Amino acid sequence: MTPIQTSNTSNPTHPPMAGIYIHIPFCRSKCAYCDFFSLPATAALKKDADCFTKYLEAVKRELVLRIDELTAPATTIYIGGGTPTAIPLCQLAPFLSWIYREVVSRNQKFDGEAVTEFTVEANPEDISSDLIDSLRQSGVNRISIGIQSFDTAQLDAIMRRHDSDASFRALSILRESGINYSADLIYGLPQQSLESWSSQIKSLLDFEPPHFSAYLLSYEPGTRLYARKEQGKVTEADEHTACRMYGILTEAARERGYNHYEISNFSIPGKEARHNSSYWNLTPYLGLGCSAHSFDGDTRRINPANLGSYINSLLASDPTPPYTEEAETLINKVNDYIITSLRTSAGLSLLRIREKWGSDIASRVLSNITRIYKEGGITSKGDSSFRIPEQLWLTSDAILREVILDAD
Repeated sequence: MTPIQTSNTSNPTHPPMAGIYIHIPFCRSKCAYCDFFSLPATAALKKDADCFTKYLEAVKRELVLRIDELTAPATTIYIGGGTPTAIPLCQLAPFLSWIYREVVSRNQKFDGEAVTEFTVEANPEDISSDLIDSLRQSGVNRISIGIQSFDTAQLDAIMRRHDSDASFRALSILRESGINYSADLIYGLPQQSLESWSSQIKSLLDFEPPHFSAYLLSYEPGTRLYARKEQGKVTEADEHTACRMYGILTEAARERGYNHYEISNFSIPGKEARHNSSYWNLTPYLGLGCSAHSFDGDTRRINPANLGSYINSLLASDPTPPYTEEAETLINKVNDYIITSLRTSAGLSLLRIREKWGSDIASRVLSNITRIYKEGGITSKGDSSFRIPEQLWLTSDAILREVILDAD
């Protein structure tokens, strides 16, 4: 095995950039596995017929109040949820246009840096040529769609609203439109066999999406799926099955020419998700809306997961951003970087750790890496960066526990 080699040569300065995430908490119905903050749109409207209007106005005010927390141009915007397209297009499109104009205008302070990626999440049943045209006119250049499965019985088991026909129609429309898009799949679903999972991947990759994500189903406390598991109504995929599904996934992606650049993310070269990548490489981002998180490089800020308090704070005569701050220790920051970077193909940069947190921290990380390196759990890329081999990403928790630093 090649011995670990490091260099004291600094990396080139990383280009200044930042991202903006906006959470739209409304959806048509709550999926059984979802633990994000979201509300059924019909229930929200029944309680307050103007809740969409109020919420969008509150987000606009929050952007104006907080955008200067970012000390770099915002080059990516991501609208997630919930389901953003649960809001009628006659309200959503003007909101997206306003957000785009505000960010572009603010970027003029940074030599007119462009918004390179503007993504909106959507469900298959919402996709139409008219929707895509309207989103494009609002500045959106990327759509993220939640397919999850092409098997209607599996979709029913996790309480998804659409069926397989809707997924095929949506993917056909997206492909014909030429817009950049990503599609999500889930593996380890109730009653999902290896053969079924292999079929799901083939069905998606036959559309040649520019980007796709594949997630192992997680049973989160508080979700309906977790309750059903506790009641013995569904069984979680065991580790052996999950690993075999992961192997099927990575092999199929490799055969089709996709770049596996993060544990759950695959792209045609050059179509990596720029916004999501910011979460894995310490890029600052501003989170707006209920339950949204922000990170400026030092401090994390968290908005309340409460629609009423969020709206009331920002629509008051003297609006106040309702976030709370969560101070991170130096060790927490380093460990966040270790955990996220080692789940990517780029891996962990020891030079970046040295530049950001000093030689002592870098030496401690290297000492931990050396133990795992000797066992083959981590490999060196020869440029003072290290990565976990792709085949170990899914079961890498034990390796990560050995690399992260103990609190002082």
